[in-house]
Amino acid sequence: MLAVMEQEPQDSFVHEQRRVPAVGCGARGMGCFLRLAGMLASLGGAGHLRAPSVYGTSTPHTWLIGILMIAAGLMAVFMGARLSRYGRRHTARVIKDPVELPDRAFTLFLRPFEDDKFLYGVKSASTRSLRRRLETPVSRTREEVLVWTFRRRFGRIVAVGQPGERLPLPGAHRFYLPLNNWKPVVSDLVKRARLVILVAGTGPGTLWELTEVVRLLPPERLLVLVLSDEAGYERFREAVPKSFENRAKELRDSGDLPVTAPPFPEYPALRDPDTPTKWIGLQGLIHFSSSWQPTFTRADPTAVWALTLQGRVRKVHRRQILPVLKRTAENTASTTPDGS
Repeated sequence: MLAVMEQEPQDSFVHEQRRVPAVGCGARGMGCFLRLAGMLASLGGAGHLRAPSVYGTSTPHTWLIGILMIAAGLMAVFMGARLSRYGRRHTARVIKDPVELPDRAFTLFLRPFEDDKFLYGVKSASTRSLRRRLETPVSRTREEVLVWTFRRRFGRIVAVGQPGERLPLPGAHRFYLPLNNWKPVVSDLVKRARLVILVAGTGPGTLWELTEVVRLLPPERLLVLVLSDEAGYERFREAVPKSFENRAKELRDSGDLPVTAPPFPEYPALRDPDTPTKWIGLQGLIHFSSSWQPTFTRADPTAVWALTLQGRVRKVHRRQILPVLKRTAENTASTTPDGS
């Protein structure tokens, strides 16, 4: 995750940020207005096309008005979503000193910085109906959706902010670290977190963090998220053993006990690979038993059935994702400062 830190110039830091809460509130309000106005305009345009007699005779002029209203409405919804999302960057919470976070009162979210662009993307509506998409216009990012899901069971979610970013991304509460001395702080936070959620990645920083989590925490306090496809996950699996070998050598040279890489399972196949599906976002969760035996729970939309796409999404969440989160919450609920 923090590999970028080693490449950025050392004068790039949080002080360059330009958060203005008043601007954020205004942008969020204007974004809500644009989305609502766009929804009404699009529905009105659809009415011109479906029932032109209500607005007069059916003429090319009436059809043109309907098409223009739909186009303008869709543009307003799109711009409103972007404006609301931008506003939330101005009002996002920033932690001044992560050392002051209470023990076991937060969950540490570690991810490759290159995934921030994907996580900042807006989660698409779980319906194929254009009318329903317009009736419930949302601008929550993928990270916000993940954080909302985890926060309900694990409490406050915190994450390292990307060095040099002008505004924090909405979602996990950001804190910022010095570029030349970040590892000791991350190591301390790993030990004190109730749970560490790590997004699988192949960056040197992400792999170092994985070795640190395995070295310091019991297995029940690590949850690995897989956002990539099978090829990306296989690159992660291949990189893990080498990373742990290098870290074990460093630890032996410094007089510490070496750390062994936990096994990572293969990418599970869909129950019905022949069913056409397009699943974007969380592909699965990897959790570990007390002996570091992994379980890869894949988000498999072909394993459930529902009349609508929205119903299928809800079933995947309820039947596949939530049971893992529930068990993890139970296993980490009574952790003590010594990690037991």
